[in-house]
Amino acid sequence: MKATKILTAALAAAMLCASLSACGKTNDATETTAAFFNDTATTEIYTVLSEDFGAENYAIGFRRGDDALAKKVSDILAEMTADGKAGEIAKKWFGSDVMLRDPEYPRELNEEEGDASLQYILDKGELILGLDETFPPMGYRDANGDIIGFDIDLATEVCSRLGVKLKLQPINWDSKEMELNGKTIDCIWNGMSITDERISGMDLSTPYIANKQIIIVKSDSGISTKADLAGKTVGAQQGSSAVDAISAEPDVKASFGSLNEYASNDEAFLDLKAGRIDVLVVDEVYGRYMISQDK
Repeated sequence: MKATKILTAALAAAMLCASLSACGKTNDATETTAAFFNDTATTEIYTVLSEDFGAENYAIGFRRGDDALAKKVSDILAEMTADGKAGEIAKKWFGSDVMLRDPEYPRELNEEEGDASLQYILDKGELILGLDETFPPMGYRDANGDIIGFDIDLATEVCSRLGVKLKLQPINWDSKEMELNGKTIDCIWNGMSITDERISGMDLSTPYIANKQIIIVKSDSGISTKADLAGKTVGAQQGSSAVDAISAEPDVKASFGSLNEYASNDEAFLDLKAGRIDVLVVDEVYGRYMISQDK
């Protein structure tokens, strides 16, 4: 089942890449993301509603108890923010320095005696990063099949300063906690939103970038508010914070005609593009990027 889901997601990504006229430009991060965080809410094809399903921050997820590793990576990110390297990477992908300053841990970490999580990474000489490879601009495959993105550039620099190699491991996003706890990956670093469930189930780094769950519709849909979602078919990625954010507003969710959950955001975006769903609830990071590409 897992292999089937991954294959389906990969096929959807390929189909989406073929369908977007600008897909060939995805290597040019500055061009594709300079308008990424702007306030432009409407294009000829899509509209981002002024209402959303809540603001949140991104953090890196580690196994519960791997405090030493989580703190070291957070310290290096703080160092990179202070010396300008993280801002340089952010400007490459977003057109401006969007790194959070002086962030606090979602849950205080305490290095207990016997915590060998950092030494484990140093001894094996690599950090295995788990990601959904269909999540631009944080981590995705370019036209050559290489995994690139903002998070990939950050992680590459962190690993360089840590003195280890970076290994990228695509995973099924709905199974990310299982992959992490099963030690097939060392961290989840892929635009992962901080939620109460993740705070209790993982060690989280300090947050490094802000995000929110936006609502995207076709510009000719007639939908302009959350109230207009009543009776509509809504899409979101399975296991994502978009689903959590929707569930946090039960009255709104109950008004939907249906909620379709997808293995990847790419599959959901394709269905919005094709008119098979009316609404897409998704990370602003991903949503605005895809809108900027589909012209």
